[in-house]
Amino acid sequence: MRAFPATKDRKKAIGVFELLKNHKYRVGVETINALLDSLGRAKLGKEAQALFGKLEGRFMPNFRTYTVLLNGWCGVKNLMEAGRIWNEMLDEGFKPDIVTNTIMLEGLLRSKKRSDVIKFFEVMKAKGPSPNVRSYTILIQDLCKQTKMKEAVGYFYEMIDFGFHPDAAVYTCLMTGYGNDKRMDKVYELLKEMKEKGCPPDGKTYNALIKLMTGQRMPGDAVRIYKKMIQNGIEPLKYDHEILLSNKKL
Repeated sequence: MRAFPATKDRKKAIGVFELLKNHKYRVGVETINALLDSLGRAKLGKEAQALFGKLEGRFMPNFRTYTVLLNGWCGVKNLMEAGRIWNEMLDEGFKPDIVTNTIMLEGLLRSKKRSDVIKFFEVMKAKGPSPNVRSYTILIQDLCKQTKMKEAVGYFYEMIDFGFHPDAAVYTCLMTGYGNDKRMDKVYELLKEMKEKGCPPDGKTYNALIKLMTGQRMPGDAVRIYKKMIQNGIEPLKYDHEILLSNKKL
């Protein structure tokens, strides 16, 4: 049944479900959750909700059921329906966990509700479950996209204070943010810091650095990073070759 929603053939998926029921196969909540999840991942939140309504009274929803419905609505940026599912989940006595909180956080970001993102994040810190590395990364990435580097760095060091270890993705995000803000000194500081803390640059880090350096007319630095990338056993993308070759100063 998971395959049908992936191809948006929801009628067949629901048909198979009905066939199982008609032949008295036991269809448990996890089977229903799997179908709802597949519909949601295929951006068919409306269809998932319709199926959920059709099955009302025929199965007992659990926390996972509400989680997949929430994810489906957030995936299509329908915060009104996501909020309704959230409230229904609470009314049924379920408490949000870090997964549901992160889903809602991402939903708010997709819908460009950035002021609400900060408020929701602070509620997570105050009432729990507390943000984890992924939660901080999501927030920091968005702040960097807006070049709100002061706020991004503030959450970065707050994350460290809470005992979390930033990964290469977080460092890459910060370096990209500073680079786009034309503050290459900060980019080099972060590159040095991540190496000192035992967090080596990965392929995405090197790709971002090469793009930043060529964009800032720093061909020598771009070539140095490119060579370092190869020395560390990371295969350059075709995109990296094209960026370097397109720079007339090389």
